[in-house]
Amino acid sequence: MFSNLREFGVVPFVKAETEEDALLTAQALAAGGLPIMELVFRSFAHSRAIRRIAREMPDFIIGAGNILNKDQLVRAIDSSARFAFSPGTEPEMIKEASKRRIVFAPGVCTASNIQTAMLSGITEFQFFPAEQSGGAEALKAICEPFQHLGIEFFAKGGITLENMKSYLVRKEVVAVSAPWIASPELVAAKDWAQITKNAAASAEAVLKIRRELGAGR
Repeated sequence: MFSNLREFGVVPFVKAETEEDALLTAQALAAGGLPIMELVFRSFAHSRAIRRIAREMPDFIIGAGNILNKDQLVRAIDSSARFAFSPGTEPEMIKEASKRRIVFAPGVCTASNIQTAMLSGITEFQFFPAEQSGGAEALKAICEPFQHLGIEFFAKGGITLENMKSYLVRKEVVAVSAPWIASPELVAAKDWAQITKNAAASAEAVLKIRRELGAGR
């Protein structure tokens, strides 16, 4: 699943309060070339939204974000979420995700967090909160002892269109969270056209970074 995230480089982080808004946001993102999003998962409306997106847009990669406990994770999985992210490292959730065979990335920001999660076989992590934990340079230091184990990271927290390059140039970072693409303000205003434009611009920014990396190798 992390290979899907790497394909896009950015994953829209979406807070939508209604099923309809979540579906229309997904459609706007797909129109801009980003058929993927992490939907903040807090209520049964979000369960219904994920189920509807999965049914009506089968090629769209819909995930559940901000999973705080095992019960939420089970609801997300039963709603057809393709992946789930948690801000922390909780052993019961890791076990359930492994049992249910869903891609699950627990939040880590220290080497101890990584070691704890790896005891359960996890090699894919969410570096959170990224900027507040020291940014890309801190991630470089934290993951260095584990690089030979092939671990990978999705970076989230304080990342912007302007600073995402510092993460995407690192081979262990598959993608970054992109809250600016479909911000709560844009969703509330139902500005689907701007969300589509933001998705296209962000996708192009990722391609530019990768072209620059390719030219420098």
